[in-house]
Amino acid sequence: MHENYIFSGIGYAHGKYKVTNKQIEQAIKDGWIGDFDPERITQLPDYKEYVKKNGEISPLEYFAWQKMGFHNRYHVVPFPPVQDAFRHAETTLELGVRAIEDALEKSGVHPEEIDYWLAGTATPFEQAPGIGATIKAHFAAWDNSKPSATVNSACVGFNINIERAIDYFKTNPEAKHIVIVHTEVMSGLLMHEPSFVPYVTFADAAAAVILTKVESDKKEGITSFHNGEDLHMIDFLGANKQGDLYMGPTRVKERATKNIIETTQKLLKKNDWSVDTMDILVPHQTGHAIVQGAAHFLKVPPEKLYQKVQLEYGNLSGASVPFSLGLLTDENELKGGMKVVTAVCGLGGEFGGFTYVVPEKIIKPVKRKSLDGKIALVTGATGGLGQEVVKLLAQEGCELILQYNSNVNKATELEKFVQNTGVKYRIIRCNFSNPVEVDTFIKQVDADYKSINYLVHTSAITGSLSRATDVSAKELSKGMQINTLALSAITDQLASKIKDTVLVVGSVAEDALFSGSSTYVASKRALHSYVAGIARPFHKQNVKTIYYMLGLLSAGMVEKLNPKQQLAAMMSINQQRLLPAAEVADRIVRSLYRPKVANVHHSWEGDLIVRRDGYKWNK
Repeated sequence: MHENYIFSGIGYAHGKYKVTNKQIEQAIKDGWIGDFDPERITQLPDYKEYVKKNGEISPLEYFAWQKMGFHNRYHVVPFPPVQDAFRHAETTLELGVRAIEDALEKSGVHPEEIDYWLAGTATPFEQAPGIGATIKAHFAAWDNSKPSATVNSACVGFNINIERAIDYFKTNPEAKHIVIVHTEVMSGLLMHEPSFVPYVTFADAAAAVILTKVESDKKEGITSFHNGEDLHMIDFLGANKQGDLYMGPTRVKERATKNIIETTQKLLKKNDWSVDTMDILVPHQTGHAIVQGAAHFLKVPPEKLYQKVQLEYGNLSGASVPFSLGLLTDENELKGGMKVVTAVCGLGGEFGGFTYVVPEKIIKPVKRKSLDGKIALVTGATGGLGQEVVKLLAQEGCELILQYNSNVNKATELEKFVQNTGVKYRIIRCNFSNPVEVDTFIKQVDADYKSINYLVHTSAITGSLSRATDVSAKELSKGMQINTLALSAITDQLASKIKDTVLVVGSVAEDALFSGSSTYVASKRALHSYVAGIARPFHKQNVKTIYYMLGLLSAGMVEKLNPKQQLAAMMSINQQRLLPAAEVADRIVRSLYRPKVANVHHSWEGDLIVRRDGYKWNK
């Protein structure tokens, strides 16, 4: 039997803004980028011959596409990149999280089954901690103590982490799955770049693999790897402490081509393969000059040389090889038994590669539900947000205690959904405006449940849109009773039973600058103060307290606001769009057991965790 290391899932993500050669050409014409001479290109015999055979093509398009090998690329900001745009853009963190989500989904492996989290980047979103730890916090539960590590490397970072992962498997026999992610925002290095070459070349992306250890009667997966360092390149490719690129193209081409050739030859020799017997070479997607130069020397035929990622996505630094393998897999180009060779070279002279035999079959594990064995009490269960939260909790295997006020039809629909998931549940009608009914509800729950893992308060009424001077005492009293006092009574009297998390949904109304909705705003601010007060005693019993502040949802309160009020509320927090309830519910459910949630601003007020969803924060 062989101990094999296979990619059970490969995921990838890229910046959302497509950048074409035409856009780069326009930036050159506008004086944004220098050192490109179109007249010189038009005089080249190769250019004239190409135009003669294929028709007109601009000098930049010809040079970038036909000579350099880059057609499109993707950035996290609109082109051309400017400092201010990065304040609201995706970072290496968000790209990395998206790539891992994709890889986990494809593998079927649950995040709690990951034994080691490895990340690589040369464009970190923060100085410390390493991005590996912060990425892990987006997937693992609070008490997960599995290790993580980060390598500060660009083009060869993924390959270095391949070696780390296999070493970890060999020294930890119980380990089964390891995440390896590489993520880069290379556009952040271009803002002061005068040369057109890096603009044509570099792009923003992340790629992740789930490396799984399996036993088989045949050797599959990673069969060998190699890493090295070429100090002849140390001064000719990198970024200074200001984040500006420096590159000596001639020296880089010479040494990188040599290193890719030698790496490929060593890997072929280790496996007793040849160029004839291997099926595909996946080099670092660095451009024709290096890639095709190496392939020509090695006598690799064009049909065995993979360059699609380079052509359509750009040079993705250390993400280029796993991104390529992910694309090849999704496009069904990798068949069982195929022999793959990868080779990379880049920043600081690092180089390396690995060989891979595509497994004949990958067996997916039975999908594990994150909340099996847990119990959640949800108030406002039939509301627009509440019902979406309930559905997700049920799908994750959570036993449910559901409170609703009066909408019997919605309660019946929700009950049918929960029944179909097979989880245990209890649904209770309780009018929160009546303190007696609230007290009865509390006594029912207290008598029937020994413990509750998650208390989730989504219940609220909007009230009128009146200004404070026009709000009656009766309306204010009702709003405070439903939105604040009922929730605080439930939380206080069931506090000893809560074991994991209390999450209370707040609102943009606390921060919005429009007038009106005084009852709602006052009751939500009172609720916020209450939750801040209980956070300390809950902390002492190892319970997390979260105040989850929402921007405007696409339904609910927004339906009562006029367009001016909607705009004022959204502008006050830089909200870009109305938030779909199902999307928010997903982030709320994740918040119950994960330290971090992507696309949510996370902060602390003493022992209270405050998460703001829909707010656009500077980075």
